[in-house]
Amino acid sequence: MSGIYIHIPFCKQACHYCDFHFSTSLKSKTTLINYITKEIELRKKEFPNNINSLYIGGGTPSLLTNNELSIIFNSLKKVIDITSLKEVTIEVNPEDINREKLNFLKEIGVNRLSIGVQSTNDKVLKWMNRIHDKQQVLLSLKLVKEYEFENFSIDFIYGTPPFLNRDYEKEISTLIEYLPTHISSYHLTIEKGTYFGHLEKKKELENIEDQKSEQEFLWLSKKLESSGYNHYEISNFSLEGKQSFHNSNYWKQLPYIGFGPGAHSFLKGKRRWNVSNNSQYIKKVGSKQSYFEDEKLSSLDLVNETIMLGLRTKEGFELDKIYSNLSRDKQKILNTKIQKLIAEDLLTLKENNIFMNKKKWLLSEYAARELFTV
Repeated sequence: MSGIYIHIPFCKQACHYCDFHFSTSLKSKTTLINYITKEIELRKKEFPNNINSLYIGGGTPSLLTNNELSIIFNSLKKVIDITSLKEVTIEVNPEDINREKLNFLKEIGVNRLSIGVQSTNDKVLKWMNRIHDKQQVLLSLKLVKEYEFENFSIDFIYGTPPFLNRDYEKEISTLIEYLPTHISSYHLTIEKGTYFGHLEKKKELENIEDQKSEQEFLWLSKKLESSGYNHYEISNFSLEGKQSFHNSNYWKQLPYIGFGPGAHSFLKGKRRWNVSNNSQYIKKVGSKQSYFEDEKLSSLDLVNETIMLGLRTKEGFELDKIYSNLSRDKQKILNTKIQKLIAEDLLTLKENNIFMNKKKWLLSEYAARELFTV
């Protein structure tokens, strides 16, 4: 299977933790949407086969007007049958959810929402510079249920500094009362170029201790699993059969095609990423200049990526599949590394699959780096 990603690089204001490509100036919004459709037209022969998902992310896609969303969907309809897709997701913020918006999203074929909640604590939301408050979160979830969106995901951030004094039990319990089919739970990371990154540089903010991170991660996992959610990827939980098709395509290294400034594609073993600048994107797409960079991945690059992505998932990666792409000498080297991490209780081998010890899942990036083949 394969997927389509469309990046909408606009936000009303900047969240203090976010390092994705976006602009808070909305002046060029409609113009840029029209150039995304031009990119779709330019690349119509590149669309992969067996597309099962469409994901509209950002930024804040729920900022788009109904007409702007219609422009995108009408452009896609010229290339694919949207009604045949298993999953059509759009990211929405609680403050943008209303009856008119939900009704329109259903009409154009959206069957899954990804709601950027992050917290139900007003103090935390203000600290993150989110626009919404707890009341808007609860009202938005009530409306989503009222309009019978049976498949919706909630984004939640943990790993915040102790001074915020969060009650995770209360926050998570409040959210699961609305029976979201999916929860993405991300540890706060302090990225360079963000406001939090600026505070870190001035030594006014620091990440929480690793031990605390591990405790919060394990608690969230236990809480959500006891509530019927399958912890199928390090940051993702779903009810039975409600895993994200689109994100699963990424983790399985299946093809996807991305449109818009900063969007990535993976087609025929080649990575491609568009320029992360709205005005440059508009200018270059309009004049049919090169608006992207790309690289062909070597067989070893693909092996390393399979390991890295596999260790993020519950299933891990197939050892035979990795070995089939390595020389005998490299197989021996990798096997030695695997046995070392198994002895350290980081990895488990079961029926040809290598996967992380769940209690050590936060160390998956470290484990992947240890296994990388050069």
